[in-house]
Amino acid sequence: MYEFIKTRLKDMGKTQKQLAEAIHIQTPHLSAIFKGIRRIQASEIAPIARFLNINTEEFARYIAGENKTKELLPLDINTIYRVGYVQAGKFNEACQLPEAEWEAIPYPVNDNYKKCHLFALGVLGDSMNLIFPPEKTTLICCPYAEWVESNPDQDIEGKYIIAYRKNADGLCEATVKKYAKIDDNTIILVAESSNPEIKPIVIHPDNNEYDIAAVVIGDMRTY
Repeated sequence: MYEFIKTRLKDMGKTQKQLAEAIHIQTPHLSAIFKGIRRIQASEIAPIARFLNINTEEFARYIAGENKTKELLPLDINTIYRVGYVQAGKFNEACQLPEAEWEAIPYPVNDNYKKCHLFALGVLGDSMNLIFPPEKTTLICCPYAEWVESNPDQDIEGKYIIAYRKNADGLCEATVKKYAKIDDNTIILVAESSNPEIKPIVIHPDNNEYDIAAVVIGDMRTY
């Protein structure tokens, strides 16, 4: 079953060690997968698919034994731009770089987002360091309205979002958080941090100064 992964790694010029590091497992555990001793866990399917640049849903069906005939073709690579940084702490002034300093990033975009104006943001601050290591993570973002249009059957509940507000000086402040709806009157922007001083942000619809700028649809890491 896993010969496809070996072949794909060879075609990409990547090693099993690089794959293991990308999905945060020990190299012996990956070797056990290839030997048939250990199965790929559900939480590992999406990271492996991203690393191999293939469709996650088709790969999941392949792992489940439901897809034995359809070829797992690489996704098209698009160029998007890292336009600045967002704080993953308290709301801070959003840092958008001059266009001349935008960094081109190759990213496999699935059909769902082909027409969206995707952009990327680096991460600073420690309020999301359990999921997005600061200064090592680049978030792939889809403007909120375009995300809703591309995912009409999905709820934003549980998604990571870029939220912003205007401060008293009229400057835009932004942060990345996890969106959680407690009830019809309460939304919480959740921090996932090792810092106990970082608290969630509670939003009430009748006194809401925050807007959702974008939804995080992926991320890239450097180590």
